[in-house]
Order: sequence, then structure tokens, then C-alpha cells
Amino acid sequence: MRKLGLSRWAAIAEIVATVAVVFSLLLVAYSIGRNTDEMETSNSNFLYQLDEHIGSDLSTDLRLATIFVKMGQNEALSDTEKFQYVALWERYLGVWEIAWTQYKSESLTFIDWRDWDVYLSDSVTGSLPEEWWIEIRSNYKPEFVEHVNGKYAEN
Repeated sequence: MRKLGLSRWAAIAEIVATVAVVFSLLLVAYSIGRNTDEMETSNSNFLYQLDEHIGSDLSTDLRLATIFVKMGQNEALSDTEKFQYVALWERYLGVWEIAWTQYKSESLTFIDWRDWDVYLSDSVTGSLPEEWWIEIRSNYKPEFVEHVNGKYAEN
């Protein structure tokens, strides 16, 4: 058996190092993919929690539920009732804006965004009069306002 020279050992070490670098890059890519999936899931769960919290408040607050019934029956609201009603919808708009922001930053999947957008668009534009939306829209990002304005235009 012949002894390997220094140049052959260097060549072998170079091949082993290359394989190790490629392997570590594959592990990094895999980890990034897993982290992205986990972040998207976490963001989606956060939106569900916000929505559930708002729904819970609505179902446990008799005054707010009464306001919703009045709106459903096209009855006039007092200024205080309008304030409460709009404040509730601002919370839904906040969830919608968070979903929109997460989607734009690619931390929410297209499918999740599409589902949230349809749900919140139908809910908000079907329940919050457009003139009341116009009164509060300055509270939101201009790009999001354009999106919501487009949803009102569609309805």
C-alpha cells in the first residue's frame, strides 16, 4: 500500500469540505422552509384568535348585540350606539389590515389571505355603511384603504 502525498490529502480534504458545505446549505434551506411554514401557521392562528375574541365580545355584550339587531332592522342608532358599532368594525378592519400586511410581507399564504379577505370583505362591506367607512379610513394604511375602497365598489 502506497502512502498518500500531501497534495492528495489536500484534495480529499477539499472534497470532504465541499460535501460538508453543500450538506449544511441544504440543512439551512430546509430550516428556512420549516420556519416559514411555522410563521405562516402562527400568523393564521393569530388572526383566528383575534376574530374569535371579537366574536366573543359581541356574543357576551348585550348592548352591542342590541346595536347589531337594530342595524339589521335598519333602525336609527344614537351617537353612542354608532360609536360602539363603528368601534367594533374598526376591530374587524384591524384584523383585515393585519392579514393584508402579513400577505404583502409574504408571511401569510395566498390561500389564507384569500379566505380572510373574502370573509372580512363580505362582513365589513355588508355591515358597515360606506359613509361610516369613509369617516374612519384615515386610520389605516393608504394601500389598505385602496383595497377596502375597491371592495366597497364591488358591492
